[in-house]
Amino acid sequence: MNIEFPIKYFEGNLVFSQDGSCWAYYQLAGYNYDFLADDEKEIIFTKIKAFFWQINLDTHLLVVPNFQSIEGKHERFKSKLSGPLKEAAAKHTEDAAVQLERMLGKEGTEYRFFIGVKLLKPDSNQKKTSLLQDIKEAWKEFISGVNEASGLDTPEITEDEIDRYRKAERRVYNKVATRLKADPVNEEELQWLIRRNWYRAVGKAPIIKNWSPAYSVDYKEYEDGDITVRRPLYHDVLRLSEGLVDDTPKRSLILKQMHEGEEVEGHVAFLTISNVPYEMQFPGEEWLYVIQNLDFPVEISIRTETMDNRKALSAVRNKQKELKDQDRHARETGNDTGLNVIEGRLEAQELEAHLQKSRMPLIKTSIILAVSAADEDELKRRCDTVKDMYQDMMFQVEQPYGDQWLAFNEFLPGAKRYIKDYVHFMEPATVAGGMFGATKQLGDGEGFFIGSTGILDQPVYIMPNRAAQGIRGTKTNALSAAFLGSLGGGKSFSSNLITYLSVLSGGKALVIDPKGERGNWKRDLYELGDQVNIISLSTNPEDKGRLDPFSIHSDLKEAETLALDILTFLTGVRLDDSEKFPKLTQAVRTVAEGEKPCLSKVVQTLLASKDETAKQLGEHIRSFSELSFAPLLFGDGKNESAINLETALNVLQIQHLELPAPDTPQEKYNLSEMLSVAMMLPISSFALKFIHSDRRIFKTVLLDEAWAVLNTSQGSHLATRLVRAGRSMNAGIYFVTQNANDLLDEKMKNNIGMKFAFRSTDPDEIENVLSLLNLKNTEYNASTLRELQNGQCLFQDIAGRVGVVSINALFKDLFDAFDTRPPVEDIPEDGEIIPDGRLPMDGHEPTEVKPKKEGVLL
Repeated sequence: MNIEFPIKYFEGNLVFSQDGSCWAYYQLAGYNYDFLADDEKEIIFTKIKAFFWQINLDTHLLVVPNFQSIEGKHERFKSKLSGPLKEAAAKHTEDAAVQLERMLGKEGTEYRFFIGVKLLKPDSNQKKTSLLQDIKEAWKEFISGVNEASGLDTPEITEDEIDRYRKAERRVYNKVATRLKADPVNEEELQWLIRRNWYRAVGKAPIIKNWSPAYSVDYKEYEDGDITVRRPLYHDVLRLSEGLVDDTPKRSLILKQMHEGEEVEGHVAFLTISNVPYEMQFPGEEWLYVIQNLDFPVEISIRTETMDNRKALSAVRNKQKELKDQDRHARETGNDTGLNVIEGRLEAQELEAHLQKSRMPLIKTSIILAVSAADEDELKRRCDTVKDMYQDMMFQVEQPYGDQWLAFNEFLPGAKRYIKDYVHFMEPATVAGGMFGATKQLGDGEGFFIGSTGILDQPVYIMPNRAAQGIRGTKTNALSAAFLGSLGGGKSFSSNLITYLSVLSGGKALVIDPKGERGNWKRDLYELGDQVNIISLSTNPEDKGRLDPFSIHSDLKEAETLALDILTFLTGVRLDDSEKFPKLTQAVRTVAEGEKPCLSKVVQTLLASKDETAKQLGEHIRSFSELSFAPLLFGDGKNESAINLETALNVLQIQHLELPAPDTPQEKYNLSEMLSVAMMLPISSFALKFIHSDRRIFKTVLLDEAWAVLNTSQGSHLATRLVRAGRSMNAGIYFVTQNANDLLDEKMKNNIGMKFAFRSTDPDEIENVLSLLNLKNTEYNASTLRELQNGQCLFQDIAGRVGVVSINALFKDLFDAFDTRPPVEDIPEDGEIIPDGRLPMDGHEPTEVKPKKEGVLL
């Protein structure tokens, strides 16, 4: 069957069709859905319903999978790498692409959502002409139409017409943006929407960069002046349809493309919805969203026309008359009335009453699904799966014979409805209940790989500094992140992995390691070479005073503030203590104004005071300063050795810290625990100093056991300063903690972007985690959090979308470097020689092998 290519020309987001109509196309960013409570889903449902109630224009909804080449995505990321580890990062990116292709195939799938709106033909602003001129223009239009149909002339569009359509589009955009949060597409996206149709199950559609449809310019003379006319070169747009389409199978199509000198073949079948259930449950039967639960991609094209309430009532009443006639005819002939006629009459009566009461319109809707596969057998399996899924929801699905080429063309932007046998009159609520735009997509879509999500194992990529770049669609500009969960769930592993990948990609990092779990990084992270700096602070004399506030900060005001934070925490002196706090403040200020200030001199100043209260404070502080690792904090003002953070990855370890259990009340801390928590304050302040370096470089501060800082008023204040400074200084603070409650303060919560919530079983903690993720404490959300496996987390990206992600380091050497469990001793007899000296992993759990050395068979 021959069909004229429906697109005449496109510019910006406007598509001019051969039938003289003009469509404006928009893309939805996609919104989180799975973890919303019912009332939150109802809000989205109401917005979509209101859109279809009010738009009163024809629309074209498209749900299309974007087949992303894993290799291509990694190549694009390689072009953005920088820093001293650029070569190592490029090698890791190539290795990751190879491993992902082995695990997931060469292509990943991301669903994209587009909506086209048919614009009303604007009235002409030209002045009225004479009757003779009107006759001449009518004759010219007739001749032009004849020439165009015969191929002797090209269609034309006036500049004035384009301008008027642009004005009409702006009015439509206000409705689309308000209700659906959609943005206009650009010409490259329109090119992709056209060209991808010929590449189903074949490969990624090639895009011509910086290309726009060609046209010639002409002028028409009118009495009131010349008008500029564009004559689109039809064959220029037509070349976007390159490829062969074979419709001989009749219930499917065979697409053929040339790829690297060979003909590649793909199979595609189009399914139509022939019956939609009259009543559908919401939430629970999201008939558009359900396709994302399948293990293969499915496309959907929906075309709608709005029928206002008056016309809808007339149509329903006519249908009632038709059904009534069928009923009467059956009785007159002595036959029983069919059940479908009886049910139809009841439904028509209910619909008429509903239309009269609500004054709502009806939506004339046709729905086509496209399923593609590399071979005919797989295509049949996929079609059967789709049919079974929809039939379980009481939809009737057909695979029309002979109409496959017509259905193919309905997916093209700017096309019209070609198949008119499967049209349904639906309420706006029924269309809205499909949840157009709901997505399971997570992450930034670019950057480095951190894991996979969903039944399709879609790869999840992030760019840690993306939030601060003002990308449209993001809901936060905060660079900081939270890693939450009980012991052994994977929060330390994931934070280590993301920090490492950030450094490899050109950033810098400071890792606060109070438990000494990262001392192996210098050896195990061999890709980083000499860019790893392990700083172990011990009780040795050379480390004395290295965490003294006056040693960390050259600015005396900063040093004074930190010194007071530490000393008030150790002594328990409150700011409103009018007797003790002024004496402590005076002692700190006196030392700060003297030579070689240090905390030890503050103690000496208090002890030398004649005031009994000051002496008691001095004795109290001295009880801490005599503990084994206290010299790190209480310097003597003589040590001038600073901590060097010039390398890309810096790990700051403190030996012998005795941090209390997270749930231990502060009043029950013993001396060692008090001092251990106090040590985290100067470390955090040191991190504040670190992030004030070069703003061009993205910096990460990984604060392990962050609860030790956040549990104190001094530490909480310091942490807030860290995240606020991080936003402006291009730095992200990564809080690793077991207690989400530590981050629920509004000042802190609003300054955290990405959130990774690992398994938790405590009901109170689950409630706090869900609150931090801005999710309601529903049974579904709580059970999901309880039942997460090791290495799985509930991830919230910077667009606010939430989903379950399985964190994957991809390689055994990285897993071993970041794994805090006891080592696996068993070594298999056989192994695989891998040229790059790395062993791949299939998932989060380690394979039973040790890191291999180059050229050695395990």
